[in-house]
Amino acid sequence: MSKIQQKTLTGTTLREAGWKALVKSLGLVNATRFLLQYESGYGDYTKIKKQLFKGKSVSDIVKEIVEKPLNM
Repeated sequence: MSKIQQKTLTGTTLREAGWKALVKSLGLVNATRFLLQYESGYGDYTKIKKQLFKGKSVSDIVKEIVEKPLNM
């Protein structure tokens, strides 16, 4: 799809165009492997986030991130 043809696509059309672009760029096997690396997730992120960050400021959260070792 050229830039001239860009428009808002429906969900189905967008997925189809994305799949075709992945296959064209990566090949069928690698496009499939790429998609398999993603999970749809589960749970209620808003609820979890409120519990996880309860009573913490943004500064507190940033400090924890900076101080956390990379080898977790």
